[in-house]
Amino acid sequence: MNWARDLALILLAAEAFVMALLPLAFFGGLVYAVWQLLRHDRLPSWLNLVQAYLALGRAYVELAMAILVRPVLALNATLAMVRGWLNTIAGFVGGDR
Repeated sequence: MNWARDLALILLAAEAFVMALLPLAFFGGLVYAVWQLLRHDRLPSWLNLVQAYLALGRAYVELAMAILVRPVLALNATLAMVRGWLNTIAGFVGGDR
């Protein structure tokens, strides 16, 4: 009966392969179709307008994030500079002998 167990395992593996292949083929086809749609020469005119508005929105978001992050980066740079000065002063005073 060992052969029946081996055959069942092989059939289960083949079934799992087929069940995994179907969604992979579906999502692969979906990605290919979206890629074909997003090519600029095949894009409908109304989607060009939507894409332009999305790019404008993304630019505004990037600008807002740059404004929000700028003070944090400036503070971090200042603290790193002061920490470097203090480490240098401590090295002169304590001395590494």
